[in-house]
This record gives sequence, C-alpha cells and structure tokens, in this order.
Amino acid sequence: LECGHNCNATLRDLLQQPDYAGFDYEDGCENATVLCDENEEGCGMGRTYVTGICSGNPSFDCGKFHNHCIACKNYGKCIGDYREAHCKRCGRHYFAGSGGQFKCDCRSRGFGGGFGRGGGGDDCGLM
Repeated sequence: LECGHNCNATLRDLLQQPDYAGFDYEDGCENATVLCDENEEGCGMGRTYVTGICSGNPSFDCGKFHNHCIACKNYGKCIGDYREAHCKRCGRHYFAGSGGQFKCDCRSRGFGGGFGRGGGGDDCGLM
C-alpha cells in the first residue's frame, strides 16, 4: 500500500467495492473498502481498491483504473481506465473521455450519429 503498511482484505471487502471508482482517487479513496491494517490507529493513507480480480490478475489501485463494466454479460468485465465506456449499440468498450465527450467509433462506420451521453437517440453511455 502507499502508506507502507500491510493489508489483509476479506472476500467481503472485495465484493463490497464499487464497480466504478471514477474520481475517487482525487478524494483519498474515500469509497474504497480495502483498508490497511493500521487504519484504526489513524493511518489516513491506507485506502485502496483491488482491481483485475475477474481476470485473475488482482492488483492494488488508487481507483483511477478500477472500472468494472456491469453492462457486459455474466459478471461483467474489468475495463480499467475510468474514462472507458460500454457502447450499447455495438457492445464494445471505447475511450469516452472524462466527461463522456467522445463517441464510440462504431458511429463513424455508419451506425448513426450523436455524441457522448444521451442526446439525439445516442446509445453509447458511461457505465
């Protein structure tokens, strides 16, 4: 962990993590459920996410790259970067930008127009 302390996370801690951390990395990981073992003694830095669990490659993360797409089939899929989104139209993941300002490239292949999050019948959205 960033604080240098140990961390013993339970399965419950991991399952209670949010699927999308968003901008939590800027707020000290306040929504993170995995805490360092010294947290009760006043360690304010020992908060983290564990990402990549579903792909078999778990790692600690500040939240910036903790993004689990719940729109994907079965249990979803880790897509990493908080700026990635799931396109409801083609089912792929694409770089949407921090405010959803970019469209999926399936739009440029003749599937219709529209930008980002919702105007004009747009099916692409941030998850």
